[in-house]
Amino acid sequence: MKLNKIILGILLLSTSFLNAQENTLSDSKKNLHFFSLDIGYSYRLSSKPNELFVNQNVFPDHYSSLRHGLKIGFSYDYLIKPNLAVGFKTNAFNSAQTTFSPTDSIDVKDDEYMFYVGPSVKYLFPTFGDKWNLSLRATAGYLSFRNSSQIPMLSPSGTITPASLTYKGNNFGYGLDLDLDYSINSFSAIGLNVGYFGGQISTLKLGEDKFELNQKENLSRLDFTIGFTIKL
Repeated sequence: MKLNKIILGILLLSTSFLNAQENTLSDSKKNLHFFSLDIGYSYRLSSKPNELFVNQNVFPDHYSSLRHGLKIGFSYDYLIKPNLAVGFKTNAFNSAQTTFSPTDSIDVKDDEYMFYVGPSVKYLFPTFGDKWNLSLRATAGYLSFRNSSQIPMLSPSGTITPASLTYKGNNFGYGLDLDLDYSINSFSAIGLNVGYFGGQISTLKLGEDKFELNQKENLSRLDFTIGFTIKL
C-alpha cells in the first residue's frame, strides 16, 4: 500500500514536471513579430475646405465626393509582454474627383493624398473563442498632405484654359484603431479594423510660396478596413 502511494506520488510529480516543460516550450515558441497590411474605405470628417482650394469652394458636390477615399496601411508590432506590443504604423489616403464646369466649359480636378508614419503602442485583450483576438492601437507621428488640382485660368489671349496647381503641407498626426482578428493558423490571421485618424494643416506651400490658411485644412477621418497579418 505504501509502495502504491510512492508510485502515485512519483507519477503526479512527473506529470507536473512534463506540463511545466510543455508550457515553457509553448511560451518560447510564442509569436513575437506581427506584420499587418490593411486596405479599405475612409471618410474625411472635414465640413469645409480651406480658401485656397477653388474647385472645392465653387462646387459643393465636388468637395463632398473628395471626402470619400481609399486607405491602405502597414504596421509592425513586437510583443514585449503577453498583452502589450510596440512598433510603428504607416498609412496612405487618396481621393480624386473630376467635375465639369459649365461656366468655363472645362473639367476641373482635385487629387488629394495623405501619408502618415509614426511609432505605435498596441494593447491585446485576452483571446476569446480560441481564434478571435481584439486589440487597441495608439499612434502619433509625421503627417504630410498634397492636393494637385486643375482650375480654370484666364490665358493672355483672353481664353479660359486649365491650369495645374500642387499644394503641399505637413504637420503632426495621430490615430486610434480597434482590430478584431481571426487566426487562420499559428502564423496568419485576417481581420476587420475601425479607426479614427486626426490632424490638420495650417500652412500650405505652392512651389516656393507659403500660405497661412484662414480656414485650416482638417484631415481627420474615419477608417474602415480589412487586413491580413503574418505572425512570426
